Order: sequence, then structure tokens, then C-alpha cells
Amino acid sequence: SPEQAKGRDADKRSDVWAFGCVLYEMLAGRRAFEGEDLSDTLANVLKSEPDWSALPSNLPAAIHTVIRRSLDKDRKQRIAEISTAHFLLTEHTSMASTGSGAAVSIAVPQPARWRRALPWAVAAGALTVAGFVLVLWAPWRSARPPQPMRFAIVLPAAQPLAPITNDRVFAISPDATHLAYVVGGNAGTGGQLMVHSMNRLEAEPLRSITGARAPFFSPDGKWIGFFEGQAELRKVSVDGGTSILLCRFTGLPRGASWSTDGTIVFATSDVTTGLLSVPAGGGEPKVLTKPDPARGEQDHLFPLVLPGGRAVLFTITGLGAIDTAQIVVLDLSTGQQKTLVRGATYPEFVDLSTTSIGSRRTTSGQGYLVYAVAGTLRAVRFDPARLEVTSDPVPVADQVAAATSANGAAEFAVSRTGTLAYVPGTVQQAQMSRSLVWVNRQGREEAIAAPPRAYVYPRLSPDGTRIALDVRDQQRDIWIWDLRGQTMTRMTSDPGFDTDPVWTPDGQRVIFSSSRAGVPNLFWQAANGTGTAERLTTSPTQQWAHSISTDGSQVVLDQGELAGTSDIGVLLLQDGSFRPGERRAQAGTSSSREAGSTQRQVKLLVETARFTERNPVVSADGRWLAYQSNESGAFEIYVRPFPNVEDGRWSISRAGGTRPVWARDGRELFYLDGNGVLTTVPVQTIGAKFVAGGPAKVFDKPYVSAAAGQTYDVSPDGQRFLMIKDAQTADQTTNATSARMVVVLNWVEELKARLPDK
Repeated sequence: SPEQAKGRDADKRSDVWAFGCVLYEMLAGRRAFEGEDLSDTLANVLKSEPDWSALPSNLPAAIHTVIRRSLDKDRKQRIAEISTAHFLLTEHTSMASTGSGAAVSIAVPQPARWRRALPWAVAAGALTVAGFVLVLWAPWRSARPPQPMRFAIVLPAAQPLAPITNDRVFAISPDATHLAYVVGGNAGTGGQLMVHSMNRLEAEPLRSITGARAPFFSPDGKWIGFFEGQAELRKVSVDGGTSILLCRFTGLPRGASWSTDGTIVFATSDVTTGLLSVPAGGGEPKVLTKPDPARGEQDHLFPLVLPGGRAVLFTITGLGAIDTAQIVVLDLSTGQQKTLVRGATYPEFVDLSTTSIGSRRTTSGQGYLVYAVAGTLRAVRFDPARLEVTSDPVPVADQVAAATSANGAAEFAVSRTGTLAYVPGTVQQAQMSRSLVWVNRQGREEAIAAPPRAYVYPRLSPDGTRIALDVRDQQRDIWIWDLRGQTMTRMTSDPGFDTDPVWTPDGQRVIFSSSRAGVPNLFWQAANGTGTAERLTTSPTQQWAHSISTDGSQVVLDQGELAGTSDIGVLLLQDGSFRPGERRAQAGTSSSREAGSTQRQVKLLVETARFTERNPVVSADGRWLAYQSNESGAFEIYVRPFPNVEDGRWSISRAGGTRPVWARDGRELFYLDGNGVLTTVPVQTIGAKFVAGGPAKVFDKPYVSAAAGQTYDVSPDGQRFLMIKDAQTADQTTNATSARMVVVLNWVEELKARLPDK
């Protein structure tokens, strides 16, 4: 029935629907709702009408009415009970036999006696079927559980899902009637928000929402919450319209959940705040949790408010691989936290009190906790009253697409009624098969022979012969690819993760960020992998190197500050003093080398209270600093004098901009626009005067830009660009593979079979 196809509870009117289907097929000789497969059949049940012309032309009007009213998609208009259908049919028979009323409202030719008797024989047979239905489905008998049904929603090639990184790209409504998902865009700017109603064949775009990230539904399914870029939390009606600002935040989105008490709990990448809450009508966010670095905690992510709003499930990640993550429950009434599962992320809850077995609703108060482990879904029984796991875990689904990092999203969602939706794939699918290519200014590609890996940040050596690579596999180390010898050498091999490589001007060392000692700070090491890494900074805040001055004396970096924003600073590598206009960093950001060496201090150059500055790069002549900032509400590119940053400021991009890179000759500034497309701006400098021309696309094709740092580089002559390609776009001659989502109706029955109630 339509209500069952939507994942809703069945009742007596669903039995009437089944009776109508049987009676129609007996009289028409065909099914009321045909389909080549299950998904087609479900779509026809929800959308199409039976072919009424297939019924016999001399069918009595009463029987015709019974069939039509039995197959009304709106069960409020459907015949309420099978006894009503029985009455209508038997009353018609009585009137026809006694002549007390007109049983047929149309005049028809008199057929042969056997043909006149056929409809009545068929009706009698249908009533017999109805009798069996009443006996077999009577309330005093055990109902047969609905069987799980699977179907796929295939996305058009022109509307691929947004990149799978640290955001979940889709959500399912609590009653499983709608899917919301993000297509296109990139991890930094978000993409187009789409809504797929289960009673329709195609999704509809919410056209006003083009920068959405991490969508989630309200408890009644009438609203969709989402993050707008990297600064705002918003909501919009599921039917579309203008979105409503709920609050602003700092950091990057890391999931949200809408409670039945009218509160939204959300998380960001801000390491100084974990979970936050805000009224669903908007307001100032309230901090609920804070990561504890002393206990090895780095982030609090992916909240899920349990029914009733008493407690919140969420993920705590540490510094390292997935085995450092844990799923925790926070009791909002007491503030107490309890670890439920280790080595897992992304909790979902299936509430048995809102699911049904046949037409009977359970009242056990139990449920299931479903979570992700490296592309596999596992489940345990969970008591939401005691906030305790009550069984051992079992695997319940595999081949679920997920990001490789411990704080990466697993692309699945479960409705409160027990419908599962997921993006099929593997953990490696999102990143592990990336390749490196050269692309010239005409857009022609030249493959680089480096093996497919989870490449994120490629940086060319000063002479252009080697590439330092941030590889996001389980080791999270820095590797060096030799373009001439075509060899790959591992540079770092510590237990922590090493990221964001930057070459020193002589090409002998690589500066990088590492979590080997706790919070990511700066280290450097010989590029050939010999010797040990030397620590350059000791700071309680996260730091990432992005550029180094031509003389090798100053490293420009960004670092997370206490307010959760990212500011731009500079680290002095050699003895000397800074010029005027520079601000000293907060206490605790200075560090010493080994015993007896000089102090190295980080000083802040661009510091704002509310906004995020990131990806600072110094021009080849050392006079200009380019960076991105979201001070306008979206990330744009700006240029200031270096190091006297207060002497001027120029806005460069016009429609979004991230990841600036200077040409070696200083005459061009490159960046990625709001759609991830490489863009160039001509630059002229005369003394202290800086003049930038209008932006122009270098080539139209977007490449990987799914991380926050520099995901491309420019050759020394400025004519070629080092880009990263996902596996699905590796062949220029074929179209990208369109994504698909799998929906499993009545999935809760599989959970019950694998985790029976003892």
C-alpha cells in the first residue's frame, strides 16, 4: 500500500488496499500496479493509477465503486474496513436478486448466461479471499513482519553527490518520506541542496540553496537544517523558499541534530568547543562540551539527539587513526558522559518504540545503536532509558562509502522508523585512487606516473623536479615523488599524522605539521627521509605551514585561536627582529629548538576576532601576502603588503576564492573560485602600489579541492599546473560515473533478526 511504501505503519485500510488489488487482478486479468522491478512497482503504487479501462465494460457499478474506493491512495478516503466492502457487495447482490433497487447504473447488452454469471462468481471468489484475509490477519493472530525491500536512486551524471569528506552529504527524514542531499560544489563552499520525495521519481532542487553542507531534518520532517559554507547554520522548508539564519559559528561544520524539544545540537572543527546548541528559532549558540586534550581528545563530532531530548550521542576523535575514536553519550540532565563503543564513528539510533511489527506497535523502549567502522556498519542493542549498550556488536551492512580519516563522514542515514539509506562504495573510493596530472593552460592533461594514492596537498620543489605529497591513508605521512627518476620515497613514518608540506628554498628540507606530540605543530626534516624530524614550534593551538620567504628566514602559517577562528602568523627561522606592524602571538606559542639554541617565536600578522584567515602565501619577491578570509560571509582572496600587513589591503576575487598561489615571476595570482575552478588574476606592482586585474578562468574543469589547504601547485615557468584527480574523472573521454543511493525499507526487521531480543 502507499503508506507501507513510504515506510509508515500499516492498519486495516492497508488490508483493504490488498483486497482491492486482488479483486482488480481477478477481474482485469492484470496487476493493478505493474513494474519491471521493485522500485518501478513502488513508484507506480505511489504515483500512478490502475488502468480502469481494463475492467469488464459490463461490471456492475457497485463492484466498480468498491475497487476504486479500496485503491484510493489517500487512506483517509479509502474504505475503512473490509466489512464495508462486504456490505456493499452483498447489498448489491440482494438488490439485484429482489429487484428492490437498481444495481447497475448503466444499460448494457445482455451477454450469454455464463458471462452474466462471471462477475458474480469472481466477486464471490474475491469475498472468499477477503474472508481468509480477515482470519489470517485478525488482531488475535501473530502478524507477519514486513519484509525488507531494497531499491536504488540513481543520480544524473550532471548532478554528482558532493565530495565525501568530513560532511555527510545526505539525510533521511524521520518518517522516511524524504531524502535531502547535496550535489556538486566542494568541501569548502558546499553545493546545491536537493530534496527527493519518496512518492516522486525525480528530486527537486531548492534553488535558493546553493552552498549547503551537512543537511539534517526537523523531527516533523517539515524543515531541513544545513550549514551554509563555513560560517552559518540555517534552515529551510522542505517545500523550498527563503532560508532562515539560525546562528553564526566558527570552525568547519561537523554535523547537527534537531531535537523534539526545539533545540538543535551541532558540532564544528573548533577544538576549543565541542558540541553546541541553539534554539530551532535561532539565537546565540551555547557550548555543551569541550574536548579535553589531556585525555587525548581532539574533536567532538556528529551529534545525534536521542528521542525526548534527554541525551546526545556523539563521536570523540583523538590524534591518529580510527581506533582512537569513540562513541559517547552525554546525559543533558546531569552533564555526565559515558563511552559506549570504541574505534567507531557516526552514531545513529533506531527507536523500536516508533517502529511496528505488522500493525502492532512495540513498547519495549529498546532500540539499536548503528555506527560506522571503516566502511562497515555495525549495530548493538541500546537501552535509551539507562543509556547503556545491551549486546555485542554485529555487522549489518558493508560497502558503505566513507572518508578515510577518523573525523570523516560515513555516508549513511537511518530514519526513526527503521529505513536505511546509504551511498554504496568503500572507504578508499573517496580518496585512495586519486592520481596526479599536469594540466596546461589549454586544459590538456598529462598523466604523472605516481601510483594512485589518497593525495591531498601536492607541493613542487623549488627546482620543479620533486613533489612533496600529503597522503591521507591510514599512515597519514609525507612522501616524495621524484619526477625524473619516477620513484616514491617515504619521508615521515611516525604514529601521528603529518600534513601540509612546504619546501625550504634550497630544496633540502620539508616543513610540515604533525600531531606526533599532541596538537599539530610545525616540524621539519630532510627531504630524503634521513635523520629525525626537528620540532619548530610548541603551541597549544593547531598550526599549519603554507609558505616560506625566498631567503628561508620566515615561515608563514595559520593557526587556530581560542575563539575557534584561524589567524595568520609568521615564524622566524633565523636570528633577527621583526619589522613594525607585526603582533606578538598569544603566550605559549613560542618554542625553543634543542637545548642551547635560540628561541623561535610565532607572531601574528592578520588577526580578527570573528573570522577565519587561511592559506597565506608570500610572493616570490617577498613583498606581498595573499590569503583567504570569510570576513564578507564567504571565503574570498585578499592581498596585503608583507610583512607590514597594516599598510594596505586589496580584494582580489569576486565570486568566492580559496587557496591562492603566486606565479614565480610575480605577475599572476592563481586561486580556486567558488566552484573549485582554477582562476588567474594579472598583477602589477609599482613600488608600494599593488594593482590587480579582473579574474579569468584558466580552464573550466574542476579538480580535487576537497580539503582546506593547497590542493594544487604551479610549475616554475607558470605554464603547467599540478592537479589531483579523483578516480571517477581519470578518463577524459568518458562521462563521470553518476552516484546512487540505496534505500532499504523495513530494514529494522534485519536488525531484529541479527540482534534478537533475549
